[in-house]
Amino acid sequence: MDDEQMTEAEIDELFERTQPIGNAINALAQAELAVAAVDELPAEHRARMDRVFAAVLDEVERPRD
Repeated sequence: MDDEQMTEAEIDELFERTQPIGNAINALAQAELAVAAVDELPAEHRARMDRVFAAVLDEVERPRD
């Protein structure tokens, strides 16, 4: 389908249909940036974050009465 021959309504409809794909691609790109930023943390900060994550997981997984 040639973009120059499409009506505005057709373009809008295709945009709406493909928007979830674009959103997913954007989320993956943002996640990659977040992982890259964490990978660059100095060892002492990474160790602190590991302890914080472990404490949070312990709290989340602790049985409730």
